[in-house]
Amino acid sequence: FASCPLQVEQLQAEPGGGAMCGIFAYIGSREALSLLITALKRLEYRGYDSAGVGIHAPEKLKVCKKVGKVVNLEEQSKSHPSLTGTSGIAHTRWATHGKPSDVNSHPHTTSDKKIAVVHNGVIENYATLKRQLTSKGYVFVSETDTELLAHLVQDIKKQMPEVGWAQVVALALRLVEGAYGVVFMFEDEPDLLIGARKGSPLILGVGVGEYMLASDASAIIEHTQDVVYLRDGELVELKRSGYKIRHLEKVAKALTGPQSPQGMPDDNPIVRLEMSLEQIEKGGYPHFMLKEIVDQPNALRNAMRGRLAKGANSWQIKLGGLEKVLEGSGTKSSLDSMANAKRIIIAACGTSAHSGLIAKYAMESLAELPVEVEYASEFRYRRPLIFPEDVVIAISQSGETADTLEAIKIAKENKALTIGIVNVVGSSIARHTDAGVYLHAGPEIGVASTKAFTGQVIAVLLVALQLGFQRKVISQEQLDSYCDALEEIPDRIEKWLVPLDKQIRVIAKYFRLASNALFCGCGVMFPVALEGALKLKEISYIHAEGVSAAEVKHAPQTLIRNFIPVVCVAMKSDPAYQSVKEHISEFRQKDAAVIVLTDEGNDEFKGIASFVIHCPSSKLELEPLFAAVPLQLLAYYIADMRGCSIDQPRNLAKSVTVE
Repeated sequence: FASCPLQVEQLQAEPGGGAMCGIFAYIGSREALSLLITALKRLEYRGYDSAGVGIHAPEKLKVCKKVGKVVNLEEQSKSHPSLTGTSGIAHTRWATHGKPSDVNSHPHTTSDKKIAVVHNGVIENYATLKRQLTSKGYVFVSETDTELLAHLVQDIKKQMPEVGWAQVVALALRLVEGAYGVVFMFEDEPDLLIGARKGSPLILGVGVGEYMLASDASAIIEHTQDVVYLRDGELVELKRSGYKIRHLEKVAKALTGPQSPQGMPDDNPIVRLEMSLEQIEKGGYPHFMLKEIVDQPNALRNAMRGRLAKGANSWQIKLGGLEKVLEGSGTKSSLDSMANAKRIIIAACGTSAHSGLIAKYAMESLAELPVEVEYASEFRYRRPLIFPEDVVIAISQSGETADTLEAIKIAKENKALTIGIVNVVGSSIARHTDAGVYLHAGPEIGVASTKAFTGQVIAVLLVALQLGFQRKVISQEQLDSYCDALEEIPDRIEKWLVPLDKQIRVIAKYFRLASNALFCGCGVMFPVALEGALKLKEISYIHAEGVSAAEVKHAPQTLIRNFIPVVCVAMKSDPAYQSVKEHISEFRQKDAAVIVLTDEGNDEFKGIASFVIHCPSSKLELEPLFAAVPLQLLAYYIADMRGCSIDQPRNLAKSVTVE
């Protein structure tokens, strides 16, 4: 991955995906409860419906859990003075098996409260294993698949009492089909936590005399910047004196013989987190989303830093993660393979799919490469025709999107080169692809993606320009012109934000009570229209539809009536500008409330549009970076005026890691 010191290993893509939940575990010398509660608050943005903690109190395991927000759990814990101890586990749950309730919340325990577990993921053979355990007399009190893990570990321990907990856990997890990130705690071992992962991320935080496990680095950063990203199939034992990481198979096989499975290295290095505590706090803003919109100039500078290099007379684009020689290819790099590919396939979901559509336009225009964009969720359930000469690009903010990971697995099975474009360093997509580009946009906490979207657009534009130059589609002079324009974008957005913010607040007041909205654009602005509609529906709960302006007459115009907001992106550089302009005039004749995004200085919509937002002008392929910003602000202020939960919209999670 470009511009990143992290050395990442390439593993096979994992099946399934983890649940949209949060895990934090601690062992050290400090009181655990307050640390666990604070960590769960850091993980709230991931989406959840209940929360719980488990503490290794003197001689016993104590559990407290509550449906609803973490603050409910915090209040509940105050009435449990026995929740004292210096090791514990915590969890925010998103219901997959069983409705949200206190009893279905994590941690789950055995009937005698001697084993406790928290779990992200889905156990696919849960029903079969539950029947087997029930027949042995085990009693299940919840509807979850997670409770099964506690009983399963206990059952194996009863059969093999002389075996240590690490081997017992490894044997139990070998019986499990599906995905998991798990942490176990044991009554008879106050100085032990055991974690493991398969298909759901788990990070080890390495402190001074203390250790943490978490599903997300945001829960660790205030304690340490030194972390180990557990690989798929690894198990970690935590004690106050240190930690040990081994492959599950090695731990389990130790019972049957001294042989070690091949290709399973134990060395997993400590790396430094790039984020800071300040980055995951609001910093005086009312919501993370607004902070992240305003932070876009910095995020875009970071995305270009070290990649746009200006010499004495010309520009160069440096994409280190794509320039390294591919293993087994002689001297060929990933960029070389992309430049000579018969076809590029982009697999992504949601906002990332929209940046993929912009990538398609840019790569076909600037590099003359055929590009297809697929929703990863559709891609995985049909039989896509993929050939070794193809390149599959996976785009994801979190790098953990289950459908996108499955698309990578399919690409690898068909021997296609895989490229990842992600924001989160060390994420599963970063590890499982052959090469890639990090966004370096910084942590994005708001569920509705903003700076990660524009960071993705910058990344794909840099790749498109380099491919175009390498394929001799664009000249050095043209490349210089594009790079000059790219370099200016962060400063131009930064200067524009203050007057834009004031204008959008006014527009939002007029449309805060709308029940439907239409967004339209042509060419490279069509995915911008899709993204604008997605942002509005995500956080304001207003039904919104994004359409190609050229397709309005094929049905969407039946939706246009008095006062319905119609947002049109009409930049003069667009080859379809005149056609879009004619559509806008027709919308106005139907009494629609038209909002037009167009070039600065363009007065052609005066007297036609209800509101005109003037955007900085640039080259056609770069203008989505400007057009996206007012649409993000419009969605934000409408949602704020409607009293919506902006950073944690209902029914949504930041990282969709289940099917």
